[in-house]
Amino acid sequence: MNKKNTLGLLVVMVLASLTVPGLIPVLAEETMVIAHEDVFGKLSRPAVPFPHELHMDALASEGCGACHHSWDNTAGKLVYIEGEEFSCIECHLLRKKDGLPALREAYHGSCNTCHRERIKTGQTPSGPTTCGECHIQPD
Repeated sequence: MNKKNTLGLLVVMVLASLTVPGLIPVLAEETMVIAHEDVFGKLSRPAVPFPHELHMDALASEGCGACHHSWDNTAGKLVYIEGEEFSCIECHLLRKKDGLPALREAYHGSCNTCHRERIKTGQTPSGPTTCGECHIQPD
């Protein structure tokens, strides 16, 4: 590698190290799209837009563990492990396996249960609870 390329690489690495921490809020503000056509195949309903920041704000007191969890064999329960904020698809598959709910049921169970509990306890925002409120037909 010549001096020019080495210097360019060094500049990029320094700039990246300064800006990567700043990317975290940008990524958090992103509206993710939940579809998983690689798992489900052709979708029968529209993909689900998921505003991550809105959820982070609404669930600030519960923290990331309100949605993100891992199974702890020692404790025998779901726990939150900081730095391991995986998506549901990391553990849940198309079909139920080894006691894990299928991916679809994991999403529906987690989201609907939380949204309905928030409605029941008068918390706002509460979130959608019907198919068409989540699976929104694009314009």
